[in-house]
Amino acid sequence: MSVNVILDKSSPANFQLVFPKLPSETTLAATEELTLNIFGTIVPGMTLGAIEQRWMGAKYWVDDGNVDFEVWNVDFVVDSEFTNWKTLHKWIIAINDNNIKHGDLPTNYAVDATLRVTDNFNNEVLRIHFSNVWPQSLGEMSFTTREGERNMECQASFVYDRYELKLVTQAADL
Repeated sequence: MSVNVILDKSSPANFQLVFPKLPSETTLAATEELTLNIFGTIVPGMTLGAIEQRWMGAKYWVDDGNVDFEVWNVDFVVDSEFTNWKTLHKWIIAINDNNIKHGDLPTNYAVDATLRVTDNFNNEVLRIHFSNVWPQSLGEMSFTTREGERNMECQASFVYDRYELKLVTQAADL
């Protein structure tokens, strides 16, 4: 009898967020892939909706057919040319401008995103696919000289329809 021993471990520090296409500021045409250098995020919570039912004096709960997903917060390092921050900023402005002019829903400007998690050997072990993502907020950036040599950091909050987990299996198991 053989025992499979997996030496590599998943680490909460090995991940990246990839947006394959993003709308641009006014034409909403696809731009280059955006990969955020994130240093913090969580897999958002989800809640299955329930309705209270009564029958013959008893009370029980049944599924109402809805799953609610919490807002997804992402902490990322702003690159030296502010490209990632400017891209998210333009995306939010484009959604707002088109909603005011045309009454479009933000979901018309949503894209899919993937959070890739790797192990200590940089092998992808988990992929979390978020469907119809759009930015809800873009946090502040602090310009200061008192903090020493820190990276510029920012937080973005995203709304999405749903997410799905996909475990990535290794082709060569021990």
